[in-house]
Amino acid sequence: MTLSYPLFDVPFIGVYLIVLSFLFGAVFASFITCTAWRVVRGEDWKMGHSHCDTCGHELSTADLFPIVSYIALKGKCRYCGSKVPPRDLIFEILLGLLFAGTLALHGVVDAAVIAALALEMLLLGLSLADWDSGVIPDGFLAAILVVWILTVGFRFNAQQFAVEGVIAAACVGLAMVIGTAIVSKIVKAKADYGPAKLAACLMLFLGINGAVIAVAAGIVLGIVFALVCRSKKRKMSLAPAISLAFIASFLLKDAFVLLGILLPF
Repeated sequence: MTLSYPLFDVPFIGVYLIVLSFLFGAVFASFITCTAWRVVRGEDWKMGHSHCDTCGHELSTADLFPIVSYIALKGKCRYCGSKVPPRDLIFEILLGLLFAGTLALHGVVDAAVIAALALEMLLLGLSLADWDSGVIPDGFLAAILVVWILTVGFRFNAQQFAVEGVIAAACVGLAMVIGTAIVSKIVKAKADYGPAKLAACLMLFLGINGAVIAVAAGIVLGIVFALVCRSKKRKMSLAPAISLAFIASFLLKDAFVLLGILLPF
């Protein structure tokens, strides 16, 4: 069973949905960046109110509008005047653009695009958590699996999609586990299997052929992030590289389809 809504059959509706997706992207970015920050600091992400990291003052509703509040307050806390880092603003804009671009390239609102939007939000959160702490929280990985469970039945050719996804997840996950174990033994460091678990979870959505692009992009981006981490003398953070590789694979597939180039995945 598949559920889909053609995006551009009615041009006005298509533009409306793309603009709406940008706004949703900004809102979800605000939520997930706050969640990632709380997870890293060991705070309960489900409870409590947002507050200024400098003075601790609880933020009002007027302080929490994505993008708008930051611009209106000129990047400063309303209560203590301390400068607010622009990181959250940047990611609110980027996730908004990513949501809009994903919807525009895909062309329809269906299970695949809904899953992609949910994953983009979750990948932003776990990438920030990994970059700040060097650890990929298992809670984010569990959320990715929930997205797969809730959407897999609504995919085109759902049974084939599920089987190929499981095979890709098993192959890529096992290869990364073995590679991680070998490298950790060579460098005599504790093995971190977080990236392997993340890659396995994401392969569920790509299948065997889609995994090829993701793995190739992941290797290139992984080397780049490894060099950046080494230059900054910080713990290795591979979640951003894996996340970007997955997003690139999904968007590249839709870009080729949009151009009339058929790919086997």
